[in-house]
Amino acid sequence: MNGYEAAEKIRELSADVPIVAMTADVIMGVRNKCEESGIYHYISKPFNPDQLIQIIKDIILENESTIDGDTTVLDRKLGLKNMGDNLELYLQVLEEYRNENQDTLERLETAVREKRYVHAAQIVHKVKGSSGSIGAKSLYDAAILLQKALDEENEDEIIPLHQRFAKLLKKLLEELM
Repeated sequence: MNGYEAAEKIRELSADVPIVAMTADVIMGVRNKCEESGIYHYISKPFNPDQLIQIIKDIILENESTIDGDTTVLDRKLGLKNMGDNLELYLQVLEEYRNENQDTLERLETAVREKRYVHAAQIVHKVKGSSGSIGAKSLYDAAILLQKALDEENEDEIIPLHQRFAKLLKKLLEELM
């Protein structure tokens, strides 16, 4: 089975699975054949690891950028487990989290807009740790990526990662109301 056939089999199972093709040349005929087979991402030979990493990051951002209204950010079972199954403690921590983060989005937005990336990274770092503890894994994961982009002052990644982080934090705070 060649790559095109493999992609077609994968598409029979799922239209959403990202497939990245590695090809010697991405000329128009090859590109069209890939797209017909359900392959929408390409890497040309010679292989460039940085390009592959960037494509993977882009795919992750594309697939995580949709946060629908039915998806919850907070996994209460995980959060409760992280608190030693102490419900009273967990509820106190959730209330404290909500209170502490009422102005976080505004402070972060200002820091990013003013390109005060060190300060923005500190804000994200604080949210990251507490989000992981309470069971907000998707927010924790988004915080890791955003903090890294801020630390590296990678402006191409900061904006989309900041938007993702902000959507998740806003949704989480709504869940805690």
